[in-house]
Amino acid sequence: MSKIKLIHVGLGGWGSAWARDVLPRHPDIEVAAYVDKDEAALARAQAALSISPDICFRDLAAALAGVRSDAVAICLPVPLHAPVAARALAADKHVVVEKPFTATLREAHELVRLAGERRRVLMASQNYRYFPAPILAAALVREHGLGRLGQVKVDFRRNSMTRPHAYPELAHPLLVDMAVHHYDLARMILGEDPVEVTCRSWNPVGSPFAGDASGALTLTFPGGATLSYRGSWVDQARETSWAGEWQLDFERGSVLFTSRSGRPNWRAQERLWIKPLGGEPEPQHLPAVRLHGRRGVLAAFAAAIRTGAEPSAAFPSGRDNLGTLAVIEASLASAASGGKPVRIADILAQGESAAKGTEKPGPLKLGLRG
Repeated sequence: MSKIKLIHVGLGGWGSAWARDVLPRHPDIEVAAYVDKDEAALARAQAALSISPDICFRDLAAALAGVRSDAVAICLPVPLHAPVAARALAADKHVVVEKPFTATLREAHELVRLAGERRRVLMASQNYRYFPAPILAAALVREHGLGRLGQVKVDFRRNSMTRPHAYPELAHPLLVDMAVHHYDLARMILGEDPVEVTCRSWNPVGSPFAGDASGALTLTFPGGATLSYRGSWVDQARETSWAGEWQLDFERGSVLFTSRSGRPNWRAQERLWIKPLGGEPEPQHLPAVRLHGRRGVLAAFAAAIRTGAEPSAAFPSGRDNLGTLAVIEASLASAASGGKPVRIADILAQGESAAKGTEKPGPLKLGLRG
């Protein structure tokens, strides 16, 4: 089976991690070209990864003209996601975009429409979906073996006061750049989009961040479950895994899990327990996952391109990711209002109206990396 020929755009901090850790020897992907406007970034990649200068370009247009390709991967600052993705889709290329998908729902709706018109795969790289513990948690919710789901608790803790973050200038380091993973996992695991969000955010004393590094929110879901979330980049308690600590309480017991560690072993904290009502937590055997994290993202992307169909119900297409972006925008709106409830349907409708030109979009400056 031939590999998908991919143009990789963006060789900054995270884009370089893709080039170093994700793309080499991927069974489904062959890199056709690398793109970055910074000559120094291209030179560093050439030296570190033994990349031929012949497949390095300063802009996407030159790469599209210079090599044969099927798809484009975009690892750029968020404000550049939409324009670069639109250019790739207009050239009839399939597109995978780092999270957050776009800076606004208006941009996301426009890309989804364009991908539909061009019949191209458009995917958001929600890489936390491609780990064993969340996949099993989602299956347990669907099976109803423990009865109805009543509440979900999620805690995320990191301490960037003792181990500084690479991007202290982020405008919304928790609610957008980090919690996007947790919002998205909640949608995948519960199999529903939330109805309403209430949120407060703050920046603790001593925080190295320009924006709010801590926050708490509540999501209500149509099936009756309520999710409470606490997160912080500057929490001095024991750090959680990157996916956080999850507890799902059902009528007859609970499911607890952690997921996605850091380097060098991304699955070191991959654990899931079932705790029967009144009993002790029982560790569960995790499902086998062919490729995890971003490598799993690319495997699913390649499968969608080859078959013309989304490979699973959990596939984070651009259209599916509208729901995750809506939670981001709703959490920001609620936090800005001092914690007033914001309905997800209203946020989605505003984004769609803005994309159609029937409503003037409000500015949402995320100030984030890709």
